Amino acid sequence: MKAITLSSIVPVRAEAADESEIMTQLLFGDTFEILNTQNQWNYIRASYDDYEGWIDEKVILPLPDEVFEKINRSGKYFTAGILNEVEMEKSGKFLLPMGSILPFFNPETGEFLMGDEKGVFKGEYITGKHPKEKILEYAFTYMNAPYLWGGKTHFGLDCSGLTQMTYKMCGHDLLRNAKDQATQGVSISLDEAEPGDLAFFTNLKGKVIHVGFLLGDGKIFHSHGNAHIDPIDEKGIWSLKFKRYSHRLSDVRRII
Repeated sequence: MKAITLSSIVPVRAEAADESEIMTQLLFGDTFEILNTQNQWNYIRASYDDYEGWIDEKVILPLPDEVFEKINRSGKYFTAGILNEVEMEKSGKFLLPMGSILPFFNPETGEFLMGDEKGVFKGEYITGKHPKEKILEYAFTYMNAPYLWGGKTHFGLDCSGLTQMTYKMCGHDLLRNAKDQATQGVSISLDEAEPGDLAFFTNLKGKVIHVGFLLGDGKIFHSHGNAHIDPIDEKGIWSLKFKRYSHRLSDVRRII
């Protein structure tokens, strides 16, 4: 079955239980395929990045196949404010985080369609592909956002959530986890890097565990404790807070 998210933020869990670890989040308007069910839980695969996990049945709206395909083929309009108010025809007003999708959005009227329910959005939005300069502009809106494992919003996000959401806003696709993002784009040297390129970091076993935006001038913007800027060199990230290297550099990759 194909479906779309009805809630502003939907936790995607490792197991079919409320107490299970949150692996990632879906945002309003994200589509997915339901692969399995267990009581009130649905095991899903997200359309955007193929990420799989469990979500509660209360936050989904089933879609006909043709509507599902049309949403995924059409140009995406994303909410671009940190907090965005929408008003739904039946359920009233509520808030959406940055990067929520407005299905079948009409920029002239602000109307969109969620299943058979109309909604109205009058805030800032973004659509289409944008250059690295715009990517960093959106990245910096997350400055000081708290670290949250699996998070993808200004109220909490992890390192790969920061990079994925920022690239998503500007029309460029990244996979969900740092280890998967490290397979995308082309590998370059730190000296070749431009602002907006990504740096990846490994643990002692060689597993990619961290990612951040290179800014130039020996600086990186990343989510670790919170989203902030630290110095970086060929060894890795020098933590200004702890006065030591916090992550060791593995690779630098150019996505755009």
